[in-house]
Parts: sequence; C-alpha cells; structure tokens
Amino acid sequence: MTEETPTPPPGDVPPADQIKVDADSIVSKRRKLSLWQRIGASGLSVSLAIHVLLVFVAAAFVVSTVTDNAKKAPNTFATGAGGGSGGERVKSTERKVKPKNVKSLAKTTTRITSKSASASIALPDMPNSASASSMISGAMAGGSSKGFGGGSGGGIGTGRGMGSGGGKNFVARPVMGANIFSQRLAVYFDASASMLPYLDRVEAEIRDKFPDADVFLSNGVFIDVHDNEIVGGDKFKGAPFLNRPTGNGSKKNAKGELVPTETNVNKLTPAGRNIYKKYAPNFKTGSVGGWIDILKDERAYDALIIFSDFQDGVRQIRTKAIGNVSAYKPDKGMRADPPVVFSDRTNQGGGFARSVTLIASGGASGQPVVQCKETTGLIVGMVALGSGIPPGTTVIEIKDNVSFTLSKPLTAAPSGRVVCNNGGDKRFPEEKKWEDEWEKAFAGARENKGPRLYLISTSRAYGNKPGTILQRCVSASDGSAIMVKFGNAKKGTNTVNDLHNYDDLYVGMPVSGRGIPEGVTLVAMPTFKEIIDPEDPEKKRKKRVVDKQLTISAPVLEDSTNAVFAFTPLIQAVGTLAKAAKTIEDVSGSIDLKPGMIVVDGRFPVGTKVISVTPNKAAVGFFTVEMSAPSNAAAANAVLRFRPAASTTGNARSAAPTR
Repeated sequence: MTEETPTPPPGDVPPADQIKVDADSIVSKRRKLSLWQRIGASGLSVSLAIHVLLVFVAAAFVVSTVTDNAKKAPNTFATGAGGGSGGERVKSTERKVKPKNVKSLAKTTTRITSKSASASIALPDMPNSASASSMISGAMAGGSSKGFGGGSGGGIGTGRGMGSGGGKNFVARPVMGANIFSQRLAVYFDASASMLPYLDRVEAEIRDKFPDADVFLSNGVFIDVHDNEIVGGDKFKGAPFLNRPTGNGSKKNAKGELVPTETNVNKLTPAGRNIYKKYAPNFKTGSVGGWIDILKDERAYDALIIFSDFQDGVRQIRTKAIGNVSAYKPDKGMRADPPVVFSDRTNQGGGFARSVTLIASGGASGQPVVQCKETTGLIVGMVALGSGIPPGTTVIEIKDNVSFTLSKPLTAAPSGRVVCNNGGDKRFPEEKKWEDEWEKAFAGARENKGPRLYLISTSRAYGNKPGTILQRCVSASDGSAIMVKFGNAKKGTNTVNDLHNYDDLYVGMPVSGRGIPEGVTLVAMPTFKEIIDPEDPEKKRKKRVVDKQLTISAPVLEDSTNAVFAFTPLIQAVGTLAKAAKTIEDVSGSIDLKPGMIVVDGRFPVGTKVISVTPNKAAVGFFTVEMSAPSNAAAANAVLRFRPAASTTGNARSAAPTR
C-alpha cells in the first residue's frame, strides 16, 4: 500500500517564485562581509596593540635608566668636558659650581665674543649642526667651564663671578663713607706719630669689608722727585738727596702702648708678600711716592687706598742740566743740597697759585684784612699780588670763606681779584712728565687697565685741592677722596660733637657716619671761646674750647661715641650768573670742573649738570662753564660747589686685573 503525502490546502503554500526569492535573501545575508573583514585586517589590529604595549614598556625603561644616570653624582660638578661629553670620563671636582642658564646660549650660537674692554680676541663661529646642540646639552648636563669660556670654575662664563671675570656682579663696599670698588685691595697707612691713634680703628674698618686687603705701613706720606724720577719708584736707581725719616721698629701711642710702624708681612696675602719682598727697600726709601709709582703698573690690585693726614706733600729737586740751567754741583766740602723746583708743602716755596675773588669794598687802605668770597686753596705763607698790595706781602691768617690777613697793610682799597701763590712752579715741561704718567696710569682704571685711587684724610683735604697730583689721579681713576673725623653724637640732636680737629671742613659738605641719615650736610661750623684752663694750678693759662658744636641738617638717629664721621669735600669755584642763562662766566678755581658734574646750589634746578668747561682766551685762568639748565637767579662772584655724578661704570667694571 502506497503512503501519499496529503496536499496542503490552497493559500497556505507560497508560490514557487516567492520561495526562491526568500532563499536567495537568506543566502545573501549570510554571505555579506565588511571591507575591514574582506581585507583581512582583524589580525593586524591585534598585532598593533601588542607592539604599542611593547613600545610603552621600552620607553618607560629608557626614561628610568636616564634618570638614574643623571642622579648618579648629585654632589659633584663635572669640568673639562667642553664639548658636551658629560659621561664617566669627565673629571669631577669637590667644589660644586652652579652652572649658569644656557637658554641665552641656545638663542645665539653663531658667534661668541668677550665684552671686556681689555679683550682682544673673539671665538670662531660655532658650527650650526648637531655638534653645537651637543655642546649646549653637554654644558647643561655637566656645567663645564671650559666649554665656552676657558674660565676657572665659573660655569659657562669666563671667570669666577666676582673674582676675575664676573664684571656685572662687581659692586662697591662702603668704608668710612667711601664706596670702594675692589676685589684686590692694597692700603697704605701713614704710621707717623700724628696718625698712630687712628691706625687700629681704621684697619678694623677696612678689614670688616675687605678681610684680605694687603696693608702696608710706613712713616709719613712723602712724594719726592729727582728731576723726573720718583724716589723709590721703579725707574729710580740713585741715592735720594732729600732727607726723609723712614722710621722703623715701633712707637708708643697716646696710651703708652707699643704700636708697630712697619708692614706686618704675616698679614699680607701671597701676592702681597711677593711684592713686599721685591720692593720693600723702595717703599722705605720713597714712602708713598715709591709705593704708588710701583703699584700703579704692578696690576696686582684693582684699588689703592692711602690713609693719612696728608701734611707731607710733594717736593721735587733738580740735579741735571736742562734748558739754559746747568747741572747742580755741590760746593767742595759741603753737603749736597740741590734746589727745590717744586713743592706744595705749607712751609716750602713753589706749588699752588690761586685767584681769589674779593667782595665789594673788600678792604681799606692801611688795613691788612682782605674780605673775599671764598678761600679754597689758600695757604698761610702764600705771596699775595694785586692792586693795593705792597710787594713781598704774604698771607698770615685765613678765615674760611670770609677773609685773609696780610703781613703788610694795604696801600689802597683792593678790588677785583687777588692772586696768591707760594713761589710758583719752576719746573720745565720735561720735569712734569711723571705727573702725566701717573694720571694716565690711573685713567686706565676706567678700562680695567689700572687701579682706582682712594684717599682718606684725617686733616688736610690734599686730594681735593685743585691741581694736586693726587687729586688728578683720584679723578682720572674715578675714585674718591674723603675727610674722616672722630667724635661723638647724641640721638635726637643735630650736632656732631668734639671732633679731633675741624681742618678743611666747611658748610655744604655731605656728612655720613653712624646714626647720620642719608643726604645730610654740614650747615654750621662750630664756634670757640677761651676759658681758664682748669688744669692750670695758677689759673693763668687759657684754653680754647668749643662754644657751639658743629651743626648738621638733620637729627642724629642713634647715640655714637668716638665714632667715625665722613665729610666729602665738594669742588668749589667762583663765577658770575645771569638769570635764565645756562652759562657761568668768569669762573676761577675751576681746574677740576668736568662735564657731567652736578652743581650743588639753590640757584640752579636740582640735578643740573656741567655740559662743558671752556678756557677764556682773553683772561688766562678763567673759564666759561655751560650748564644743562638755566639759573633761576643772578649773582656776581658767587661761590659755587660741584660734586661728581654717580659713577655709571663702577658696577660694570670687571674685577682685579691680572698680569
């Protein structure tokens, strides 16, 4: 029996063509693939992921290794690599020097030159390649000094900061009112009897700021010259004619204590000991003259200080034939005594000549007193020349900036100006060459080719007298000269009391010291009176004492006993002003005026500077001075004071020059 499949009802079975379409659709859906699948990239994704992971692990390992190497020796500093080889072969030093920032080097890699005024070379062009960047990276990693400058431990520079190459860090240090720009300092102390009470105190003041200063001691501050050679100088070979006490051993001070008056070799630096060993006889023979003449060229120091009362001065003699003058020959059997052709000592001939401006009705016939505008540069013993003054008349007394008294009465009322001199300068030009050599040597300080000169005086402002050789050297070197006085001051008062002397002080001088505010000036000199000396048993002897103390422009801020007070002399001149004019006419006593100086006078706006100083051809010794701003008042024969402008080269000077 055959089994048959039943026929489905109509409508339940789809048409044959419809069944075919649905089957194709199903097959199409099963076989449709994406492009990523069709190119077979599924395996690549897995491979890339694995490689990225491996790269990340490798990078972490490298960074960790480099960091460990960089921190390997934190307390050492590599030197000597130069080209960036900061590896294990680099020699390490115990001294760790902080390398300078090299970002600026990366900006300018084409050429490196020295900015020093004394430099004469420039490094060749750096290669603009991988080696240049290697050099910079080596400097950053190792901080070597020889890579860029050949210095001795100053990072990537040319020296040792404030030592022998870091000029930008070269700053002043104050010593008793003077700003000393120095890293290698030499000091000459006048160890004469008049200076003994101050030596220990002044040395302590200097060593507080310059502990390694070389201090040389000798008796007096003499400058002796034979013809054109400095006694004790490098060129001097003969025996000195002038009898100068050199001193030796020790002396007693006011307390009866023995005080050494010769250089203590044990306190000198190695460089100082070498100089003293070589030149000690020169210093003893020639005093400060030989000392200056040698050290101005020795270049072992960048600053020289002379501390003295400056009473000894300069003397120059003539022994050789010159011009129409024959050579000096002493008489048979007589001690040699060559003629003195120049001296600025108070009791010798020669030296200064000063033009003094008189006030209206400055004197009367039959009277010896002459009233004047200012007395700067006058010395007792000078010869006075002018209308109404008899021949051979000398100055016997001086009242500062008020009057001077003559040895003979006037024969007529004086007027205009009086010229005072002490014999004139009898030297030929050839005999003055040593002064020009000194000035030129000290002028080299402005280009780091010589030392600066500083003068600290307890009595005579010799370094500020117009035309003196020391003043010229101070000015040429951009140094300074100050007066120091020892005295007392009480908080809240505007007086400075009981100074050891009042020599060469005058109203207007800037004052500084312990408890003295900045910008203070001297406004009134002390007055004196005579009393019976209380120590005189017979009560007959009189004693001169201070009646009113020296007055300053502001109250003292703290008590000071036996303290050091500094007084800075101003440069003075006399001239005629016209209101609203920028020129000062008929200026005398202005040999030291230079462009850039600032006038200290209420008749000019604050900060007014000198523009030019022009000699008057019609009147020798007088000048026309042009100022940067016009005056606000008129004045005839006015006393004017000037001060140097603040130094703009001091901070930029590099340190001590080397031979």
